[in-house]
Amino acid sequence: MMTLDTGHVVAFDESVQYAVRKAGSWKSSILGGEGLVTDFTGPGRVWYQTRNTSDLLEWMISKMPAQRGS
Repeated sequence: MMTLDTGHVVAFDESVQYAVRKAGSWKSSILGGEGLVTDFTGPGRVWYQTRNTSDLLEWMISKMPAQRGS
């Protein structure tokens, strides 16, 4: 089994089984900004990233080709 923060999961194979659950207490979830994790089991691949969501989007946008106006 592999457990990942839901905010870091990018994709996974259809063959992978998963379950989303609460991590920690509700108090730590609300006050700490943490909350859900995903448990993955079975054969297949799971892709994850280590950046927070806004940093990932900023990085992805920086790699996109520039659009030219018409």
